[in-house]
Amino acid sequence: MGLAGLAGLMCLALAGCSSSGRPAAAAVPTTRSPSALPAGADLHLPVEPYLFSEAEAEKLTRAGAVLRKACMRRFGLDYAVGPAGPPTGPRTFMDRRYGVTDRAEVAANGYHLGDRDPHAHPSRPPQFSAEQQQVLTGQLPGKTAADETNLRVNGVPVPPGGCYEEARRGLAGAGELGPSSVAQQANFQTFKASMSAAQVTKAFEAWSGCMKNRGYSYPNPMDAIGDRRFLGDSPTPLELQVATADVICKQQVDLIGTWFTVEASLQKELIARQQAEFTAALAAKTEQLAKADAVLRDR
Repeated sequence: MGLAGLAGLMCLALAGCSSSGRPAAAAVPTTRSPSALPAGADLHLPVEPYLFSEAEAEKLTRAGAVLRKACMRRFGLDYAVGPAGPPTGPRTFMDRRYGVTDRAEVAANGYHLGDRDPHAHPSRPPQFSAEQQQVLTGQLPGKTAADETNLRVNGVPVPPGGCYEEARRGLAGAGELGPSSVAQQANFQTFKASMSAAQVTKAFEAWSGCMKNRGYSYPNPMDAIGDRRFLGDSPTPLELQVATADVICKQQVDLIGTWFTVEASLQKELIARQQAEFTAALAAKTEQLAKADAVLRDR
């Protein structure tokens, strides 16, 4: 599922972040508004332990590369992938989930991500020969599944799905690699639902009124951060002004504190309804990370 991109999967509002591994009920501290705190303040939503932090996703990526390299070696083929690029996207799970919150950061970058902007670090996919591609994917261009079942390279049978699938199984077995679908769905579902909750819409109205008093018209922070005028390669003077007003107004109406409290409640209720599935998701995550540690330790 492309674990190299897990850290940036949620992009801005729904970024993956650090996981404590604690039970969900222990993952929510006393509610505080991070609008007056530096980016990455220690706020944790209940779903966070079931997702993968940037460091955990990177560990899976490295372990997967080790397993693919070992698989390719059986065919006398090399598997060389360059070093990982610099981290991009939000710094933590809560960073920008509800839009910008750090006044000093927005004064410099507006709604842009500064040195963590993915556009500043374009990815360069590794180039593989046709033979390497066959072993990695277990597929032959223009051939049927029956042909691929008997695929051999350099006299060695290619495993079903190739070395990619072999590495995936080595970390996740028959399950999903990376965060479970139940955790990912909860992460999106509660964010969307929270935006329609009465307490949050009321806070949006207060924030919007504050912004209007400063000369800017947006119904909610997501519309401000998504303003097409601010999608260029670098922040404009107007963007810096709007983003700064955004943070100030969030703090004045305690938007983040309200929003966080509502979404945390929604997640706790959802997890309680599907406790067995979330327990299994946490166990699968723990097992994957243990296997990744073993692969990296023994390489």
